[in-house]
Amino acid sequence: MTTLRTATRNWFFPPTALGRVAAMRFLAGVFLMVEWWAYMPYIFMHRFVPEELYQPLMIGRLLPIPAPNYWIVTGTLIVILASALPMMFGYKPRLFGWILLAAYMEWMIIANSYGKVDHASFGFMMLLAMLPLMPEAKWGDTETLSERVGWGFNLVQIAVVFTYFLSAFAKFRYGGFGWVNSGTLTWALLRRGTDLSSWMLDYPWMLRASQWGIVIFELLTPIVLFVGKWKKIQYAIVAFFFCFHITVFAAVTISFLPHVFALSCFLPLERINPRDLARKARNRLRRNGAVPPAQSKGAETKEEAELAS
Repeated sequence: MTTLRTATRNWFFPPTALGRVAAMRFLAGVFLMVEWWAYMPYIFMHRFVPEELYQPLMIGRLLPIPAPNYWIVTGTLIVILASALPMMFGYKPRLFGWILLAAYMEWMIIANSYGKVDHASFGFMMLLAMLPLMPEAKWGDTETLSERVGWGFNLVQIAVVFTYFLSAFAKFRYGGFGWVNSGTLTWALLRRGTDLSSWMLDYPWMLRASQWGIVIFELLTPIVLFVGKWKKIQYAIVAFFFCFHITVFAAVTISFLPHVFALSCFLPLERINPRDLARKARNRLRRNGAVPPAQSKGAETKEEAELAS
């Protein structure tokens, strides 16, 4: 019983380095900086949509949230960008994280209250909900471990994985075996196919096999949650997830970018230290003569001198 309790605690609260928190805060901010104009620009265009077309989600009906108009949509975007910038660079990340979460929830209500509900942002929403609960962190901190951080990222990982798993469940719930045995991908390629995928229309058997492969893949994704002890296997599975999304985008130009950003919390990003990378790059340029020593700022540290020698 004690062994089971310990194993369960280690699974739910795996000690995780604080450096990963700093990296994920930065990545979340990067996505938010590009989402509104490059990934989902239609959300910002809702400021011109008549209020009569607004069909709020349940949370929008329960909370006293007014129908989006020009100023509500614009103001929400301004709050998102203004709070994401200090959070991603580590200035009062918990305070600005809470502000960002509230604003982004309104942003998602605006995005999904006009007849179309996306599921690609579920894991990213969970990431934004967990980041304010985590302590302040610095890039490259691999020494300081926290069970709270492990618990938070574990919840994000569960949300990411169940985005896949419940997607397969929804396919069978609404389409039955017709989803995997009919022309689902044929229809998708006719509408959104690219030069890299249109050739598959000549091979219907390949498209049907791909449909079965997609569903089997989605049903098996929870495996990645239980191989944490074997990091190489876990990283290989996560790499396959990334390749899957690249393939989907190349085939039908459907992107799950916020989901992919949330998926990054599986990776050991705490090993990345931008200062160390910049220092090594600068010293490499000095060795190659690209940067004269006279242009360096101040005297070299002992470590930099050793690297440059």
